[in-house]
Amino acid sequence: MRKATEASAGDDKANIVLKFQQLARDNVKQDNTRDFISYTTDGSCIALLGSKTELVTLELTNKCAHHLPFPYIEAKLQSLSKTRPLDKLAQQVNLQEIYDSCNALEMQQLVLEPTYIATNAQDVPDTNVMAASWSPHLLPNGQMLLACLSSYGALELVSKSPENSFWQHYEMGIDITATLRDQLQPPYEVSAEAIDTFRRYQAFIDRSWITMFAWLPLKTDNGNYVIVLGTAAGSLWTLTLCPEARTVLSHCELHTLLGRICFMHTFEDLLIVGDNNGLVHLYRFNETAEEGLSLVKPLWLRPDHMGLQQAVITHCPDRDCYYIVCCKAAHLLFWCMPRQEADSWLETRFLVGGMKITGLCILGNSSYAVATARGEVYRIELTHKTAQLSFSKRLIEIKDTDNYHPVGVVCSQHKNLLTVIYARSDEYLYNTSTQRLQLPILLGKLEKGDSLGELAERLSTNEAINCYMDFLIDVRMEIFNRFELDTYVNYLPFDMLAFDGLASQSLLQQLQLKYHVFDALIQVQQYQTPERSENERQLLLAMLATTHIRLRLQYLASLDALTAFQRKASQCQLAENARIKQRLDQQLLKEQPLNATIKRFLNQMEIHFDALQAKFGISEMSEVDVKEQPRRCCISYVELEPDLEQQYCTLCGRQVLMDQQLLLELYEPGSRLLCPCCHGDYKLELLDA
Repeated sequence: MRKATEASAGDDKANIVLKFQQLARDNVKQDNTRDFISYTTDGSCIALLGSKTELVTLELTNKCAHHLPFPYIEAKLQSLSKTRPLDKLAQQVNLQEIYDSCNALEMQQLVLEPTYIATNAQDVPDTNVMAASWSPHLLPNGQMLLACLSSYGALELVSKSPENSFWQHYEMGIDITATLRDQLQPPYEVSAEAIDTFRRYQAFIDRSWITMFAWLPLKTDNGNYVIVLGTAAGSLWTLTLCPEARTVLSHCELHTLLGRICFMHTFEDLLIVGDNNGLVHLYRFNETAEEGLSLVKPLWLRPDHMGLQQAVITHCPDRDCYYIVCCKAAHLLFWCMPRQEADSWLETRFLVGGMKITGLCILGNSSYAVATARGEVYRIELTHKTAQLSFSKRLIEIKDTDNYHPVGVVCSQHKNLLTVIYARSDEYLYNTSTQRLQLPILLGKLEKGDSLGELAERLSTNEAINCYMDFLIDVRMEIFNRFELDTYVNYLPFDMLAFDGLASQSLLQQLQLKYHVFDALIQVQQYQTPERSENERQLLLAMLATTHIRLRLQYLASLDALTAFQRKASQCQLAENARIKQRLDQQLLKEQPLNATIKRFLNQMEIHFDALQAKFGISEMSEVDVKEQPRRCCISYVELEPDLEQQYCTLCGRQVLMDQQLLLELYEPGSRLLCPCCHGDYKLELLDA
């Protein structure tokens, strides 16, 4: 592998400093801080592995308020599993006889590994969390699923509702560790009673000892989960679980030349595996996951005894290749893997410096954020020209971190937000243990981007805005920090909105984006009176509701015949429009700057709804009571019945009818139900008594 000095052509850029624009900051408790403390699958959900007593996760949310502007929900699993599943195997052998037969080196290996001697030891070390990772998709009941691996090889499934603050043990989930140990493993070469040497005992334990795992990131057509288990014996087990993660549908074992597996990372159909000897192999999932894995290439064959701690893979569409990056001490190891077998591989290494690397994440197809033990965070740019890879290193300047060093970096799903997790360097400055255990977490960005413009460009009719949570949070945080505040205040002013023509989905989406901007602005606009803010909010909600109603009625008017529910919904929607008109008429009784806009809006709506009423054969709407406020479905405006089950928007909380098939009758075929107010997704929940 070529050295960085031979491959790097951009070192002259090292003096160019990038400014980290901080958007939010908070602390999280961790009592066992370590390098590479964070695990993430998509950048939106982070698992922190620096605690012996609990598992802490962070989940991005846009529901943060101005007085608490940290856009992460902290969730905890209070009781970590203390089970030692390999004790069942150790109890079957005569450890005293094995100990007596050991040579000096074997005796050292035996007594220094708690997993081997836990059954005969008076005191064993506490359980540590070795890895935690989210499954690639939700359970059928809408719950999030997370797998958590302990230092004693116990792989546990836990679940929670999105945005809930507590993880619970997934009672219906399969015990993966026990299934591998008791059902999937073939009989050992000799009976447990006949094991009389350390090597045989080690092999007996290691083959069932799960030391790392990874989920296949691609969602299968039938909703099954595919999880890969790495063992201390170097084997890779590919298990296919049913959609509820209750049973193993199929399994496949691959014996490798690796030692104890300590790292695994998946990307598309690729899997990087590293062992404690320092070897690194690249595997590929076969066409069907049930067929297991096949070796693509041994990436690192030097047994340097530096176990891999972090690696990432990106795809470059311009060159149609994969970039593979691994951390080794203070070096980054790079490989360029062509997708066409006829093309040749490229490889090089780059010395980052800073004693050792403590964090790595992807910033783009060929750019990375790297944290070091000396406290620096760098942006590493990879340049691929002809048959050569070169680099440029730029320091990221983060203020107020002199007494801290980074132990983890995470970039959001769309690479617009960067989260840096710090540990305290000078503990003597903090007198209490509570202060010493608090890890600062900084959220910010490196470049000034137009997240609102990105949202407007990416938003589509059948895709929830939840998919772009990091853009939403970027907009919200900029408003809370008063960055570019005038731009947001002047975004889509009311007097510029035109409702002359037919209602369109693009107009509705513009109003939905204005709703998100206004929801944040209303918390920070101190120069505007609460009364004026409330009037503007009511006008915006009226525009959203009437545009949605017009879209639905325009579609229903184009049908030859209506179902009973379509007729009922059309009447309820027309009645809701009448209530909106009455409320706005009441606003006009007071002198306010919005009166001219409200009058123009009401005149335009009167023309449109008179035409729609004529299409439905309604000559005149009956009187409605604007003071009557029963709960209504925000799509059909049919009155909601009291029920222990409710379906509501995950962002703004507005409720809809339980029967989605009925609501879909109001939409064009192939449509997806999304909140007409904020474009959010819907969630079903059973209320507790």
